[in-house]
Amino acid sequence: MLGYARMKTRFTPRSAKGFTLIELLVVIAILATIAGIAFPVYMSVQENAKKTAAKKGCTDLVEACTRYSQDYNGMMPYDTRATQPDEHDQIYLTTEGDKDARMIAILTNREGEDADRINTTHDTYLRADEQAAKLNGLYVKDDDIGYYDAWGKPYYVTINETDEGAFDPFDEKNRVRGKKCLVYSTGPNMEGVAAPHNTQPRAKKSSKKGGKKGGKKNKKNAVDEEYLEQIEDNIYSWKSVK
Repeated sequence: MLGYARMKTRFTPRSAKGFTLIELLVVIAILATIAGIAFPVYMSVQENAKKTAAKKGCTDLVEACTRYSQDYNGMMPYDTRATQPDEHDQIYLTTEGDKDARMIAILTNREGEDADRINTTHDTYLRADEQAAKLNGLYVKDDDIGYYDAWGKPYYVTINETDEGAFDPFDEKNRVRGKKCLVYSTGPNMEGVAAPHNTQPRAKKSSKKGGKKGGKKNKKNAVDEEYLEQIEDNIYSWKSVK
C-alpha cells in the first residue's frame, strides 16, 4: 500500500486578521469627524469657564474693596501718593502689579511691615491662591503683586469715594448708585479698555447735512459701532454684585 502525505491546511479566523487599509481609512475618517464636532464644543466650554472665572474675579475684588471701605470709613484701598482723583472724584486703576497703586498688596495684606502701610489692621480682604504665572488669580513675585483674569490680563478698577457712586466707565454721564467700586475684565478679545484709559469715544455730533433722513439718524448721537462691539465683550462685575 502506497503511503500518502496528508496536507494540513490551517484556517485563520477573519476576526484574527488585521485591519485592511480601507477599514483603517474609514476609522480615521470617523475619528476626524468626531474630533471636528467635539473640538468646537470643547473650546466653547473652555471659554465659558474662563468667563465664569473672570466674573468671579471681578466679584471678589468688588466685595474686597467694599469690605475694606466699610472698615476704613469710606476710604478705598489705594496709595494716595501714587494716584489722585480727577475732577469728578474718580480714580482709575488696574490690578497690574506695578500699576495698581498697591491695591492688591493692600487687600491681600502683603504690604510688609513698614510704617507706610495703608492696611494698618493687617486684615486680609482678598483671599486668592497664588499663581506661578500672571494668569487667573493672584500673582506674587518679590514686590510684584498683581491680580489677573483668565486671559492673563489685569482687571480694570473704577473708584469713587463719594456717596454719589462711581461713574460707569463706559458712560461718563451715568453714575452707578451705591457702588463706589466697579471692576471689569476686558474679556476674551482683550479689548474694550474704557474711558479712564483714554479710549471712550464722545457721542458723535449731529450733522446739518444729509437732509431730514440724515438728521434723524445723527440725532441718536450713537457712539462708534466698533466700540460698542468691544463693550459687549467685556465682563461687568457691578451688574452681578448686589
